[in-house]
Amino acid sequence: MLSRRLPHDREPNAWSKSLAARRAAGRPLVDLTESNPTRVGLAPEADELAALADPRGARYEPDPRGLASAREAVADYYSSRGVAVAPEHLVLTSATSESYAHLLRLLADPGDVFLVPTPSYPLLEPLSMLENVTLAPYRIAYDGRWHLDLASLEVALGGAPRARAVVVVEPNHPTGSCLTSEERVALERLCERHRLALIADEVFGDFPWGAAPLPTFAGERRVATFVLGGLSKSCGMPQLKLGWIVVAGPTAARESALSGLEWIADLFLSVSTPVQLALPRLLENGQRFRTRVRERIGANRAALERLTREQPAIDVLQAEGGWAAVLRLPASRSGEECSLALLERDVIVHPGHFYDMTGEAYLVLSLIPEVDRFAWALGRLADLVAG
Repeated sequence: MLSRRLPHDREPNAWSKSLAARRAAGRPLVDLTESNPTRVGLAPEADELAALADPRGARYEPDPRGLASAREAVADYYSSRGVAVAPEHLVLTSATSESYAHLLRLLADPGDVFLVPTPSYPLLEPLSMLENVTLAPYRIAYDGRWHLDLASLEVALGGAPRARAVVVVEPNHPTGSCLTSEERVALERLCERHRLALIADEVFGDFPWGAAPLPTFAGERRVATFVLGGLSKSCGMPQLKLGWIVVAGPTAARESALSGLEWIADLFLSVSTPVQLALPRLLENGQRFRTRVRERIGANRAALERLTREQPAIDVLQAEGGWAAVLRLPASRSGEECSLALLERDVIVHPGHFYDMTGEAYLVLSLIPEVDRFAWALGRLADLVAG
């Protein structure tokens, strides 16, 4: 009866079964996979939400691209990052997942191919199933730093004559990596040569690990480019459900894409009026949230540095930004075995293979849990490695 686009094998894996059993037993677990800021003491202050009470929210006057005032607020947000974005080149959505879904519909026919990075988070796989498109992976390789494996991208293209777009995640999740300026130029030239669009997921772009801001694909581009962002990460408000797509590229391609996105968005009109009216205040107040998160990430990264000094066998892979860290452990156990052993010690971490990281014992940790709980969990990890 159900569509073949839905997953039919939903049997939980060993890690999920073990986690469910420990939760059912009432174990006091410390979750180092938590990426919901509202559950780790980073929820917005009451005054940051006051703008949602705007009485104009009682009226419904929809604009498929999003209210002009809301799009102007997003353009101002990019201006504060030193990037010029015109409000008329923006389309608002209910969240990044909907942004992706709209772009899969806009750019592809059933069976067409999108090139996606690996490792990365697995959001696109179920979305591609629902939209009846195919994913082809290309590799981000690590040799002391992460870099784009252009050869693997060329190979993926060679096997995908129906390729429509390349997806990049900047900074990548969970690797925290960004493309170098040379890699960005090479990628854009490749897209131009193969007549591909470029989709840049930049939801973690406000969280550099150093003093310099992270790069963005927003701005003047040689190919049709779609940059994704939203309130979930920029302001720590996943419950308000507002994202955006910045459309860039040559004029004809950009205007055609905007027209198509407007048609698609008009079918859904999914973004609520109150959050659009509040957006200028939310983005302005979001600076306080971004500061709190950067401080939290800095404190937890410092705890990781202390751990590696005490346990040199644990390696924290180099990165530029984002909310996650990748650890490489001694190869005496797999990443899944380590994650299961940590569950026995009441600590939740993700094994690297959840993000298609293969070949060594990788663990993926969120960097936004409370500092004391994070440090306690690292102590359990140190005990595991020492043991």
